[in-house]
Amino acid sequence: MEDVLNNPLFEAFANASDNVYIYVCDVKKDLSRWSPNAVSFFDLPGEYINNAGELWGEKIHPEDKDVYFNDIGAVFSGKKKHHSCQYRAVNRFGKYVWLECKGSMLKDENGELATFAGIMTRLDRQNKYDTLTGILTKYEFYEYDFSSDSGIVLLLGVDGFRSIINTYGYYYGDELLTAIAKKLQSICTGHQRAYRFNGDEFILLLPGADRESAASIFRQVRSETGFIETKDGKRIDISISAGAVEFSEACCEKDEIVSGLELTLSYVKRTNKGDIGFYSKDIEEKQLRERTLKEDLRESIANGFKGFELFFQPLVDAKGAKILGCEALLRWKGEHIKNSYPMEFIPILEESGDINPVGKWVMRQAVKQQKEWQEKFGQLRINFNVSYRQFLETDYVKELQAAVKEFGVSPDNLVLELTESCNVESPENLAKIFEEIRSLGFHIALDDFGTGYASMELLKKLPADEIKIEHSFVRELANGQHHKADLAIIDSLLFLCRKLDNKVVVEGVENKAVDDIIRGMGPDFLQGYYYSRPVCKAEFEEMLKSGIGC
Repeated sequence: MEDVLNNPLFEAFANASDNVYIYVCDVKKDLSRWSPNAVSFFDLPGEYINNAGELWGEKIHPEDKDVYFNDIGAVFSGKKKHHSCQYRAVNRFGKYVWLECKGSMLKDENGELATFAGIMTRLDRQNKYDTLTGILTKYEFYEYDFSSDSGIVLLLGVDGFRSIINTYGYYYGDELLTAIAKKLQSICTGHQRAYRFNGDEFILLLPGADRESAASIFRQVRSETGFIETKDGKRIDISISAGAVEFSEACCEKDEIVSGLELTLSYVKRTNKGDIGFYSKDIEEKQLRERTLKEDLRESIANGFKGFELFFQPLVDAKGAKILGCEALLRWKGEHIKNSYPMEFIPILEESGDINPVGKWVMRQAVKQQKEWQEKFGQLRINFNVSYRQFLETDYVKELQAAVKEFGVSPDNLVLELTESCNVESPENLAKIFEEIRSLGFHIALDDFGTGYASMELLKKLPADEIKIEHSFVRELANGQHHKADLAIIDSLLFLCRKLDNKVVVEGVENKAVDDIIRGMGPDFLQGYYYSRPVCKAEFEEMLKSGIGC
């Protein structure tokens, strides 16, 4: 047993296949040896590793950790002899690959756990053709010799595929992907090839193509996949975006091509969904900034929300100049990115799911601030933003209640604004949450009313206390006759809100002329740069002390 790590059989099997990885562990020493191909592919520190279980566990996909640790834990606790499960692990390229892992535990002459040996097999390299769609896999794409040709590669992605699955189900998602693959196959001619890449993404390899012909092929793809009719007659409308990379003998590194494709597709989906973009250094720099932002944000959250701060914009009495409250607005400076604005970093927080912990931090800070100002300035309302996703969190209402109780403030002075950053998919469920929050004494506001999600249908379904009229209807009211439509819309919304007993905040008041017009229409609160931009806590307190409202 002492030579188990240096057994000649290990040497013989270690390089048997590029798609199979072996390992053996001396349990008592907690020392393991891994085949060289495993070390290289998974970027391990070396062939011999102490405490490999913890290191390997960090490489496993978060969704698969329970499966892995439950199974391996049963083996190392002596409950069972054999390890067998499938999971995803991240490789040196930062990509997750599916593995089938099998292993056995051997005991020594005293019946103690002594040696654990196993084999991991790449499941994604077993098939030349994708089992779902029937087209070539991405590993066949990797086999292409880019150095002997020139042309363009397209990475195609279905926009909002997760939403499609949520609406129609996984069965229809699979049918949709299969139908798209067939369309791509039919479009390919000559040496052109279609490949299944990851999830809802496909690759089109276009040897000899230039930008104009590649764009023409993309337009054909977009036209022929504008909707998919399922086998049972459902029509699913879809949108496809594409990232494109040119290759030639001088630019043929596969990893660089794939990296460029992913960067460009991600950029297109964020900035010009449903179109095609060609890789450029400018796009790479913008994506690098986004990646740095993500890392900076994650680090800030891990370090007790360091760098996050609340600024405050006054809410002014529409019948006078007194400041009746404020909206708390999130600001942030990272370690590496110092000049990011909410319109840039908030979508990143939402995409990663980090908007939930940050939103809770905002809520607690707003409640805490309300308590402090209540003692200094009396009754003062604070509005703070809550996204649709945050409202749906299981414990959000309980944590809201707990914060109010902890700081000893009245819910009546707190207004939760539903932002339009996440589309409301289930207003019925949200209505129940709103009713519960309002029953506890808090107030609900619908932000940016008149655009996006804030339709008349949702106004009917969602119980709210006030609406905030979106600034695009307001800012240019004083600029002549062609803004009669804006005046009519605002007047109609005010009339409707009075009938529904909703208070109204008019945003975007930026000059005295607009202020005069809006005040004459009878809203409840005014907000805009004419009174103040969002300012830090100290500046807002000076405004409160001086009583300046405009």
